[in-house]
Amino acid sequence: MHANATRPVTPAPVIPLHPGAPPGRRTWPELLWDLGCLEQVWIETELPGVRLTQQARLQGIRVRDHYAWVEGRGFALHGFLAHWQRLQGQPRGLRIEDAGGAKLLGISLARDASDFALRTLIQTHQDDDHRIPPGQGRHQPSPSTWQGPTDPDTRHDLAEVCGWLRLHPPRLRDHGRLTLVDHELVGCLFEALADQGRALHVLTGTRGIAQRFSGVFHTHHRRAGPWLQLIGDGARLRLDTGAIDSAWVFQRADTSRRQLRLYDDGGRALALVEDQPSLDGSEDPIWRTLINALSD
Repeated sequence: MHANATRPVTPAPVIPLHPGAPPGRRTWPELLWDLGCLEQVWIETELPGVRLTQQARLQGIRVRDHYAWVEGRGFALHGFLAHWQRLQGQPRGLRIEDAGGAKLLGISLARDASDFALRTLIQTHQDDDHRIPPGQGRHQPSPSTWQGPTDPDTRHDLAEVCGWLRLHPPRLRDHGRLTLVDHELVGCLFEALADQGRALHVLTGTRGIAQRFSGVFHTHHRRAGPWLQLIGDGARLRLDTGAIDSAWVFQRADTSRRQLRLYDDGGRALALVEDQPSLDGSEDPIWRTLINALSD
């Protein structure tokens, strides 16, 4: 078939969860490794209140048990396969869903990229005749048991942005200094950071995926209502400032740098935001000024 030929993508192929599948059935790790064959793609996670989309090359994905991760220039992706239930093919893209059909991760091609490799990948991994048994893949990992980074601070942050842990100020205060700040000023902070061209680390995610963007949002737009759109080189962040119920500045005990943590009214983390440190590890002066302004 010619690479530019088009035909409908078969919907809702399903992939078995566990790495050790019976002969003839594909696995999540195999799919992840095959994603490295694609050209640069858009990856997207979305919650009510925040959506982060960025370009990435998904090459070199590593898998250990039910944990998968990849880091590239300006991004990182963490996948928790115990929550992945099915693969949904879409025109020029795919989505990974949980048992309830909620999107955990979306992957789509750039506008001018050929869809031949993507169509081949979806057709290879579809498995409509073998549905995953009810209950399989619904295990809820806890920060003390799931396979992932060994650094406890990283584990805690990932657990929050995946929604496994809710806001609990005493727990955070056990590990550093925590200050409640004015959440209504968060939109102004992002706009000022974009105006100043300051580099950020933004961590957000869904129940089965966490992604980090590291870079500059150089443009901002206010949409209808409280929506703020931030645009960078190969990245877009859409934030509903009205969904932010509380904002906290957290400073870990072993560092002078501070992190902005945003939560909805249920204590679910929407995003964790940090500045990009100077060469000596110190806080960016503009970040310091803007963070201080949140509590003035």
